[in-house]
Amino acid sequence: MRRFAIMLAALLCVGTARGADIAVALTDDRVEVDADFSGADLTLFGAVTGVEDDADAFDIIAVITGPSGDFNVRPLEQRGIIWLPGDPAIIKDAPRFYASSATRPINDIAPLPDQAQFELGVDNIAAVDLYADGDAAHPFNAAFLDAQETDGHYQDRVGGVSFVKGALFTISAALPASTPVGDYAVAVYLYRDGVMIDSDTAELRVNKVGLERRIYDLAHQRPVLYGLLCVAVSLLAGWIAGLAFRKS
Repeated sequence: MRRFAIMLAALLCVGTARGADIAVALTDDRVEVDADFSGADLTLFGAVTGVEDDADAFDIIAVITGPSGDFNVRPLEQRGIIWLPGDPAIIKDAPRFYASSATRPINDIAPLPDQAQFELGVDNIAAVDLYADGDAAHPFNAAFLDAQETDGHYQDRVGGVSFVKGALFTISAALPASTPVGDYAVAVYLYRDGVMIDSDTAELRVNKVGLERRIYDLAHQRPVLYGLLCVAVSLLAGWIAGLAFRKS
């Protein structure tokens, strides 16, 4: 509780040179993931300073972006009487997690150029929009977005940002059980009457712990050894299963 009070005091002390400023902070900048991790609700706190009138006159958009990666999207193609996966389409450097939260629908807050520049909303993720010569409605793009949203890895949430007392606000996001590990970026944007007034950023890290962490480190730091151990475990499991069936 003391840490939270200090954090809010620091937020409220931010300079007000532009008439209104926004600041965001995390109660904890680290999320630990183990074998029993089933998801988590992430809450961020912030404040708008230099506000002379009602905070309701302002809008906030928050974007949480996870580590990026390449994704293969394979269309099903009919070959004779069966359907088989076709050649993959690669979407490069797309975020493995993306969540936007806003006080109102993003289209009612930010102009289209801002949405494209700052990737405000799932439909404005540049790595996806630029695929297939910029055709955001391309079937591969639509299939990729549908899959990510179904898994909870891509989210657009209206009302995920709310003012709690005066100029203090909270941002909430849901991390699914399959949340990827790595470094996350948090960006918040303050708007009034369709004009961006200020922005702020914070960082978050999702880490594996315990046995999960050891396996993860081994797979990434010594992949050959990890592969050999996987083969050895598979052979051992097969041998044990064979013994069990012989006795039965």
